[in-house]
Amino acid sequence: MHNTVMYRRQAMPRLADPAVRTQLVEAAARRLAEHGRDGLTVRSLAGDVGASTQVVYTHFDGLDDLLAEVWREGYRRFAVALDAPAITDDPVADFIEQGWRYRHFARTNPHLYRVMFGEGLLRIRHGHAEDADAAAATFVQLLVRIERCVAAGRWAVDDVWTTGDVIWAMVHGLVLIELPGYYEFLGRSPLASYEAALRVLAVGLGDDPKRFEASLATGRKRAKKAQLL
Repeated sequence: MHNTVMYRRQAMPRLADPAVRTQLVEAAARRLAEHGRDGLTVRSLAGDVGASTQVVYTHFDGLDDLLAEVWREGYRRFAVALDAPAITDDPVADFIEQGWRYRHFARTNPHLYRVMFGEGLLRIRHGHAEDADAAAATFVQLLVRIERCVAAGRWAVDDVWTTGDVIWAMVHGLVLIELPGYYEFLGRSPLASYEAALRVLAVGLGDDPKRFEASLATGRKRAKKAQLL
């Protein structure tokens, strides 16, 4: 009679799946934006992606690691969007297209956008120099566009950084007004308001009104071709 040796079968570790990782990031961003940090748990996220709670630990080193990745992913996508406009011989049109891409990013990534610029992750990311650099890099992309408008003689700017603050504050404010459906509720056009803001900014910075309108038409045409409007 042969002795039968019983081996305990070890469960194979689950391999990380890039698609599931992305789903977790999206689900976490949505929950943060809608319910805040207190509404986000490992169990709720697992339920959102239809898996056990182990799915979070398979793809991240815990919930804090996932939250940090939400923040990073937002800025990765944001940087790609802001860098997309071509560099042409019309720097104001390039600036306008970047403005449309900013709005399009917020509209197509509303939960990430709210998390990136909200308070949800500030205490988590505070003190991380590499993440601060990533966020600053997206602002620098705006500053580069401003500098090109100045170099071309279109704008007169003494302090590029402060000018960037003003532009960002205006477009960011318009986006935050639009995302909850304010314009739709009042039956107004967010596109008209956004274009008016770009016009006020550019002409206020010294651009010739007629030249600006020509650049605006070019920027609008490029934005429509890229399906940003």
